[in-house]
Amino acid sequence: MKKSKKLIVSLAAVALATVPVITTSLNQAHAAQTTDQTQNKITADGTLTLNHNTRIYNKKGQKLYSYQRSNGLLKKGATVSYVNKPQTIADPDTVRYSFHDDDWNWFYLPYKTIKGQEYYSIGHGGYVKAANVKKIDEKYLYTNKASLKIDKSYSNGVQVMDSNGKLKNKKLSPGQKVTFDRSVSTIDFYGNSIDGDDDSEYYRIAGSDEFVRMDTGVLRQLLLPYSNYMDVLLINDGYVYTKQGNKLIRESSPNEVVLPNQKDNKKSSTVKINKGHIEAVSKAVNLWVPEEEKTELFYRLQNENLFSEVTTELYIKASDVKYVYGKQLK
Repeated sequence: MKKSKKLIVSLAAVALATVPVITTSLNQAHAAQTTDQTQNKITADGTLTLNHNTRIYNKKGQKLYSYQRSNGLLKKGATVSYVNKPQTIADPDTVRYSFHDDDWNWFYLPYKTIKGQEYYSIGHGGYVKAANVKKIDEKYLYTNKASLKIDKSYSNGVQVMDSNGKLKNKKLSPGQKVTFDRSVSTIDFYGNSIDGDDDSEYYRIAGSDEFVRMDTGVLRQLLLPYSNYMDVLLINDGYVYTKQGNKLIRESSPNEVVLPNQKDNKKSSTVKINKGHIEAVSKAVNLWVPEEEKTELFYRLQNENLFSEVTTELYIKASDVKYVYGKQLK
């Protein structure tokens, strides 16, 4: 799943239309969960959203053809209630499936492993495969491992590259089954966006430093993110600074329409990155800030295409961000 790299934008929430197929009488249990989950910054509605048609199973991993006055079949996009409580975790790689809140705090919903497969309990002796779950409480579900059979449409194979994007003398063949453990955006891979790359993702072959580029959406679930840099989340609206410690000032575009009552306004302004945005950073430095008459810790912004007309290095304050994934800078 790619993150947007545009500045000064508002992200609109997208509501997923779901088709309830089955209703379980777990309202009291879910009401008891709400308080605990809210304390962990998860707004819980106690539901799983499915990414695939799936049967309901029993505790032995056997398919059920009769469940709570239904035929035991759940459709893709349906929502179904779950039983256990989400738990906070420090490292999402310690569990097979996990999800995060808007502040990138990680959680996982306890699952039951039956014959090597993970299942979520939906109550009344019923279980659904975790691999068939797209969201938990409207938060996208991530996995640290996903297998895929290379589709025959990749008739020439899929080129393998190293972590720097250099092509290797190796390809994945059509029909070959491969396991991936990380996904990476273009910016996190190369350091800059690439035109025409919006319909592709990069996946890391599990247990290696080898990557492949494939069509977006070939995997049912999101893989845990990877970055060649350090990715940080803006916890405040953060000013962008130059390496001289001054706030970046951008002149208004010559093509910008200025209304009559705005002609006296300044045609230059300082630049901020919105709270909640994620940026890749490549260096940690201490800069003297003349305006504040003190030295502060800054991170250099990696994406050089943020402002095409700006050629200087750009920085954000470390105090305006928090680490989310990638290499931790010292």
